[in-house]
This record gives sequence, structure tokens and C-alpha cells, in this order.
Amino acid sequence: MKSILYTLFRTRKGLELLDDEFEDDLRRKSALIFAFYGMVQFLFYFDKSQEANTFIINLLQLCICMLFCVLLGLTYAFILFKIAQWIDGKANYIEIFSLLAYAFTPLIIGHILVAFLQHPNLSMYEFNTQIAIIYLSRFVALKILIQGLMKFNQYGFKKVLINISPLLMFLIGSLAIKVLQ
Repeated sequence: MKSILYTLFRTRKGLELLDDEFEDDLRRKSALIFAFYGMVQFLFYFDKSQEANTFIINLLQLCICMLFCVLLGLTYAFILFKIAQWIDGKANYIEIFSLLAYAFTPLIIGHILVAFLQHPNLSMYEFNTQIAIIYLSRFVALKILIQGLMKFNQYGFKKVLINISPLLMFLIGSLAIKVLQ
């Protein structure tokens, strides 16, 4: 918990703490972070019409969503790891996986804040505030990812941009789609 808070507010100190942890602990914590992200996503986009389903079906959907997020995190970490190896990065797979999980922490907090602001008693907050929170959390996540890749792979900003180019293309594409709508 301490390393997560430091990573959010004092990124360099948090990355140092992350570097000092054992790989088994990192793997376990990272999988839990991705599973928690899956749970937040499931609850954030839960359809009220699904309440008619039985508890077991909703629980199964939640577990599938959590598993999917863990597998997606493993896959994207593998892609980042292979790109980093291609451009002579020094990090191992577990470091990349844990860095990616810790970079998802601001996204989790952003989605929780947006869900809290969507509460009927707090309807005074506009949709623009919620979008601002989501984009701010994405910016903080990108900052953590960039600083972590620079630290663990021991290379400069240009190689980090090459390393995260698939993510940047996805973000730019999703932003373009939102602007065109």
C-alpha cells in the first residue's frame, strides 16, 4: 500500500520502493490491482437491467471481467516487454507487469470518483467534470508509466515513446472518435 501511495504522489520514490520489492510480491500485488480494476470497471458499467439476473450469474460475470483484466494486463505487459527488449531495455517482465499495474491505480481512483459523482445526491456536477477526472487520471497513469519505463529500462524519452507507441495510438484514436461524435 505504501508503494502505491508513493507512486501516485512521489513517483520516483514509489518506483524506488517498487524496485526493492520481491518479484513474487510484485506479481501477486499486480494481479490484484488488475483484478480490482476489473471489478471497478464491472461496477462502473453495470447495467441496471442486469439486476434481474440471479446472484450467481452476476458474480460469474464479475469474475470473468476481473480475469479478463488480469489477462489483458499480462498481455499488454508482454507487448511492452518485447518492444523494450527490441530497443535494448534492461527491465524484466515482472517489473514491466508491476509498473503497468501501478500505472492503472490512478485510473481506478478516477473511475471511483466518477462513480461517486454520478450519485443522485451529487447531480450538481456536470459531465465535463467527470470527463476531466478521467483524463486527469489517464495523464497521471501515463506519467507513472513513462517515468517507470525510463527507470527500469534505463533509456531516454525517445525510446519510451517508441515503447508506448501502441498505447499512444490507442489513446489518440479513442480521443479522435470522441471528438468526431
